Amino acid sequence: MDYLKLALEKKDEAIETLSKLVEFKSVLDKYNPNSDAPFGSGNKEALNFMLELAKNDGFTTKNVDNYAGHISYGSGEETIGVLGHLDVVPVAGQNWKSDPFKAEIRDGKLYARGSEDDKGPVVAAYYALKILKEQNIKLNKEVRIILGCDEESGSRCLTRYFSQEKMPELGFSPDAEFPVIYGEKAAASYYLNLKEEEGIILDFVCGTRLNIVPATAKMRLSIDLEKEYMEFLKLNNYQGEYKDGYYYAYGVASHAMVPQNGLNAAFILFEFLNKYHKTKISEYFVKYLTFDPFGKKLGINIYDEDMKELTENVGLVNMIDGVLKVGINYRIPVDNYLTRIEDAYSKSFANNSFSFELIDSCNLHYVPKDSFLVQTLLKSYQEITGDVTTEPFTIGGGTYAKFIKNCVAFGPQMPGTPDVCHIADEYIEIDAFVKSIAIILKALCDLGR
Repeated sequence: MDYLKLALEKKDEAIETLSKLVEFKSVLDKYNPNSDAPFGSGNKEALNFMLELAKNDGFTTKNVDNYAGHISYGSGEETIGVLGHLDVVPVAGQNWKSDPFKAEIRDGKLYARGSEDDKGPVVAAYYALKILKEQNIKLNKEVRIILGCDEESGSRCLTRYFSQEKMPELGFSPDAEFPVIYGEKAAASYYLNLKEEEGIILDFVCGTRLNIVPATAKMRLSIDLEKEYMEFLKLNNYQGEYKDGYYYAYGVASHAMVPQNGLNAAFILFEFLNKYHKTKISEYFVKYLTFDPFGKKLGINIYDEDMKELTENVGLVNMIDGVLKVGINYRIPVDNYLTRIEDAYSKSFANNSFSFELIDSCNLHYVPKDSFLVQTLLKSYQEITGDVTTEPFTIGGGTYAKFIKNCVAFGPQMPGTPDVCHIADEYIEIDAFVKSIAIILKALCDLGR
């Protein structure tokens, strides 16, 4: 079977479907478990769009309370789960060249929020399944494309879904990189509560999600440092401005699993304040947090040969009732590490009215590199791309793969290409998009026979 030829025949149709899907503004508004749109209307509409599309194409579908749903093909005692998500991260504070919720194709790339993370891969998986059906390829397992609506904000969608539906015996999540990702770091998020007792920082607003390096931040002070701020920006070649009583800083967004690839806007403001009018909070930030993606300042840096280094992302900083609430996300290469982090916080808080609280955490996820699942997926990738040198690896990101014991992340980003998830001008390369359809098609055939 010529998998790539079959995928190419679906290219225009798949691009049209993806172009429609990215128009849904499926960004979490406010979680409301009592609503028929628990994660917002855009998320519900995106889910129903995919389920209706599949139903019209003759697939069996199910919607689980607008939390998640599935598209099913074939039957068997075992189920292959293909886990993707339809929610996307916000675009606030990002400078896009085109409308982030309208597909724009230029230079062989489709630009839109969600094109790479994760609507493009969802559509690729769907067209792989559609080819299976149209070619009447019989498998000995059921295939379920499982679509969630809350991956970027805690995955409450799949928690609800799997409370009602069976857990697949094996599967993959097309929500990371090729060739295969067989391990995902443990994760934890904390709030630090830093009491402002000196009356210097009157307001601070920064960040939208814990899993994004914030590209914008603004701060209001009780003292006038406008002249000093402009000098500071120029001296350090930072981007920012002073307007309407606020000091603005502009950095570079990045995914929280690679904070070293971004420039945290909040750090610019705290470095400035600490230089020109030191406060307890600015001193704490500079001593323990700023420009330190690996937790070295807190003494929590750790490296594992297989799972690599710990990463630290300060994703949220907001002044609330005189307390600076700082949200920090960690990707951790070992399990049972929270005590080390919390001991470091307690030690760093000495003589300050500061505290911390754990928001959430999850354990490391690992599937052996030599397992049937990993090796089958690897061979599918190799056959379609011809790349036999790139090895499976581990990441700091967290995907839906963690929900299933025998599940890994598989695509869509090709080796050696930029990571454009969570940033302005997110895109998916159309050639890679078509190859993803072929790779997933080949993988489903080999896993399901």
